[in-house]
Amino acid sequence: MMARPQKMGDQKRDLTIRVRVTSAEKQRIWKLAAEAAVTPSDFLRLKAMGSEPLRQVPTPERESLLKGLAELGKVGSNVNQIAHTLNRYHSNGYLMGIHEEAMQTTLEALDELTAQLLTLLSHGHSR
Repeated sequence: MMARPQKMGDQKRDLTIRVRVTSAEKQRIWKLAAEAAVTPSDFLRLKAMGSEPLRQVPTPERESLLKGLAELGKVGSNVNQIAHTLNRYHSNGYLMGIHEEAMQTTLEALDELTAQLLTLLSHGHSR
């Protein structure tokens, strides 16, 4: 998965404005932001300047898909490390008791699951 591109120059939000609010006001801002499915910062920016939110808070379903995708990435990385380690001890066409085909099949299955999760995330599950 590709990393988010870095913002440059005047697009980068690197300044902070502090606003004093009561506990009740803060709770209300957070509640209204959650109801609008945006971050509190984007909610305040939207109210103050009418700007569009940068991102929306993911639905529980999307959050689960994102977590699943992250876990698959970790598993894939671990399998890849195992394959590289075993490959150092390669002899007679086998990887220390593990057939190369089995390792390749496992990696292909991980790629397929990752592709399926990415498809779910990009089709109709944008929030």
